[in-house]
Amino acid sequence: MPNYLFYPRRADGVSLTFIAESAEDDVDALELAAEIAAAHECKGVFVWEPEAGPERKDRFVGEVDRHGAQSLHEPTPLSEAAAAV
Repeated sequence: MPNYLFYPRRADGVSLTFIAESAEDDVDALELAAEIAAAHECKGVFVWEPEAGPERKDRFVGEVDRHGAQSLHEPTPLSEAAAAV
């Protein structure tokens, strides 16, 4: 199972700590983030997967707010990102 980093954040967007947990996949990680948000009474939780993929780079998975709304990050392909500039 992959490891994920969960960053509970305050209303001002600042995260003072992180929690490392394993999850089956991104959807499971976002569900766990919702539980963390409720348990820590924070504004929301950012979710990252460290050293993911063949490039071994950290990957932003998504964000969950305290009320359970999820935002799964959809990365823009590099060719589209370059064309948008």
